[in-house]
Amino acid sequence: MTTKLSREHWLDHRRTADTDLAGCASPVVSDRRVVSDASFAADSYRTATRVVRGSRVGRLRARRARIARWRRTGAALGAVVFAGLGSVTLVGSAAVAGTNPAPNSVQAFGNAPLLGSDSAVALHAGVVAIAADPAGRGYWLVGADGGVFAFGDAPFYGSTGGEQLNAPVVGMAATGDGGGYWLVGADGGVFAFGDASFYGSTAGATLAAPIVAIIPTADGHGYWLVGADGGIFAFGDAPFYGSTVGVTLAAPIVGAAVTSTGHGYWLVGADGGIFAFGDAPFLGSQLDPSHSVVGIAAARDGDGYWVAHADGSVHGFATAGAGNASTIDADLVHPDTVAIAASPAGGYWLAQGAIDPTSSLANDPFLQCTRAHESNMAGGYRAVSPGGTYRGAYQFDQSTWDGAARLAGRDDLVGVDPAAAAPADQDLVAITLFHELGAQPWGDRCRGLD
Repeated sequence: MTTKLSREHWLDHRRTADTDLAGCASPVVSDRRVVSDASFAADSYRTATRVVRGSRVGRLRARRARIARWRRTGAALGAVVFAGLGSVTLVGSAAVAGTNPAPNSVQAFGNAPLLGSDSAVALHAGVVAIAADPAGRGYWLVGADGGVFAFGDAPFYGSTGGEQLNAPVVGMAATGDGGGYWLVGADGGVFAFGDASFYGSTAGATLAAPIVAIIPTADGHGYWLVGADGGIFAFGDAPFYGSTVGVTLAAPIVGAAVTSTGHGYWLVGADGGIFAFGDAPFLGSQLDPSHSVVGIAAARDGDGYWVAHADGSVHGFATAGAGNASTIDADLVHPDTVAIAASPAGGYWLAQGAIDPTSSLANDPFLQCTRAHESNMAGGYRAVSPGGTYRGAYQFDQSTWDGAARLAGRDDLVGVDPAAAAPADQDLVAITLFHELGAQPWGDRCRGLD
């Protein structure tokens, strides 16, 4: 990717060297990564400080008025206002034209029971993961803000909805008896609820790549955290069976699943590549870099697995069912499928994410050209480079994103994973950087388009 920015004119780059913690991560004391504004500077993602040269101060001040106008425009066009913390609004399928699934909804396949998937939930943050209740007929959905929503027999044990997090929640896993669950943030912060115990996290550590998933041990006394680079962090009684750290990946890791014995796990890349460790057998894969994978689920009736794609299609490998074709009409406005979970009854559920608001900035000629070069064929606003360094539609690394967000006056976006940020916010941060430094951060492609 070409977004490596020469930041000597405006950023003091202070990130420490990446640390490979796979298999030997030490527990971190706190499981509740809730911080005040004053502590943001200590966050491992927030280590870049903007430095403006004296000769640029006048120009910077003059631009702040324009930036404020961009912010107001983006907010007016893209904001969705929710009343009260943790509030839920049921939205019918008419929210999406045609036959596309509704935002934040669930689809059931095989013997998986349909539990509320006829409607979608409008959240403070879109759904990012689903976990099956192993003890009953239900499941949990979790949003990027840690809000948890229980369906069917699944009990509600708590959430981080309404709390301020260092990083967005990216995954969820249930304990073996269904009496609790864990949430994990992109920084590796772990949040335990119900009978789920806290065994450690990577919060506060310098990660080579963000965390993308959490998978539990069979007895619920441990878990593995999985990084986008395939790094594995084992906690509690979870053994370390191997990782892809040191392997050159064609695409970042996006999901993981544990075998029925608990003595192995599979990792899946965004291109469909499967990596098997421990007693997990390799049962096949379907490589297609243009067909973005979002997750993997182990079949409950054997050692097979299902691989889910963003278009709602699923491919089964050594499973009772072969999967399903795409559930999305790409010509209509639609949410992407974001996660898959196996049902204890057989079959699986697919969770849909939100339809992110867009802004008029998305039609800016420079931004359109840059997206075409950087991300349109690799996941769009959710694109992640191999290795996980460059993220989102404009392929920001974290320190460049943080500096540009501050420049835009959006301190609330500092530390946010660029690929998890709303498209309107990505557009705003990118256009801010473009007006400050031109096309140089993107290798001078698309220059002159302003």
